[in-house]
Order: sequence, then structure tokens, then C-alpha cells
Amino acid sequence: MLLYIQKSLLLRYNRYKLKLMKVSLIALVFLIMCGGQQSGENGPSISEQQEMVAAVNKIRTNGCYCGRRYMKPVSKVKWSNKLYQSALNQANDMNKHHFFAHFSNEGLDIGDRLDVVGYNWKVAGENLGEGQLTFEEVLGDWLKSYSHCTMLMNPKVTEMAIAHVDKYWVQHFGTPMETEEQNH
Repeated sequence: MLLYIQKSLLLRYNRYKLKLMKVSLIALVFLIMCGGQQSGENGPSISEQQEMVAAVNKIRTNGCYCGRRYMKPVSKVKWSNKLYQSALNQANDMNKHHFFAHFSNEGLDIGDRLDVVGYNWKVAGENLGEGQLTFEEVLGDWLKSYSHCTMLMNPKVTEMAIAHVDKYWVQHFGTPMETEEQNH
């Protein structure tokens, strides 16, 4: 499954969403504190992160076919620990509550979930996998799917992370919002 959001298309801060985010943040903190991480207690090792990023970047820098459409080479992405935390939270949530969706059990979309972990995003995207045994297998399945493949090849994203809990795989992509310090 795939979800792609560009922040400029959203009205992020209406009152309802702010209230929902506050309640969800409290629920998420409670889930993390009480339930803990079910898999990847310390996350993937640095070498595992590098291997996953290298595999994605090989595809991105060589270009590939997504379905019948050729996607020209795009720039590399780098690992983001905040994206990893968000991906891990979603993988744990799906595993704990036995569902498979781009919305959390509380109804939060990828943008909301990135806000919860403090990732100040401009572009956000998500690939999900279920049942694959290895990273290579889930990456291969994502490449066979037009929508997942185009997310992998999205030129607007600069960072990524992948979490795996039990049978669930969650890949988060993002581009951070520029800060005032970056502009000067």
C-alpha cells in the first residue's frame, strides 16, 4: 500500500486535527511507555540501515521501470531516525491491533504520525508490506507495484527509514521543512 502527501495540499492545523493530535499523542506516548517496542528494540544496526539505504539508492540513481513507465534517475536519500521511529510506531500499531492500513488505529495519517515524532515535514510518503520474510523480498514486491515503485522513485523525498515488526514492513519517506537557519 502507498500513501503520498504534499504538505502544501493540506490544511494541517484546523481545530479538530489539533485536538485529535493531542489525544493521539497522549495515546501514543502511553503505548510506547507501556507496550514498548515489539521488534527492533534498538532499531536496525548502522550496517543494516546502510544496506537498506544503499539498495534503495541503487534503484533511485539508476532509474527503473515502474510498470510500463520509465522513471529517470533521481537523487539519493539518507536514513532518518525520526522517520524510523514513525515507521516503527506504525508497524507496532498494525501488529498489536491486527490491521494493515495507512492510517493508525487512532485514525492518524502519515503526516499526523510524523508530527507526533517531531519530524517537521514538507513531503511525506509511506510504503507498507505484509508477510515478506526479508528486506530484499519486500523491496522486490514494492518494485513490482506501480504505486510503491513511484514512491521509491519520488524525486521530492530526501530521507527514508524502514521498520519491520513481525509480518509488517513500513517504509517512511520525507523531506524536512526548511528552517530559518537553513535559509540564512
